[in-house]
Amino acid sequence: MQPLTGAEAADHPPRRAARLEFTPRILRRPQAAAYVGLSPSAWDVEVASGRLPKPVQVTSGVKGWDKHDLDDWIEARKEAQATVANPWDDA
Repeated sequence: MQPLTGAEAADHPPRRAARLEFTPRILRRPQAAAYVGLSPSAWDVEVASGRLPKPVQVTSGVKGWDKHDLDDWIEARKEAQATVANPWDDA
């Protein structure tokens, strides 16, 4: 296919990468890290420690994290922190 020139090019603007109008349910490592507010390296530490939810094997070579599992993980962390006494509350 030959490149378009002149008037033909004006009728066919260049293609741009599609932007998603939604958050995918399965998030790959960089997306999942950003979703919970971690850097990819901090994400790797948390994954290795077993503190994060297990990833979902999407295909034989692709795994990702279910955003619902990440939401549940965030809520559980919030609840656990709410039950810990803050010594500054009595000051």
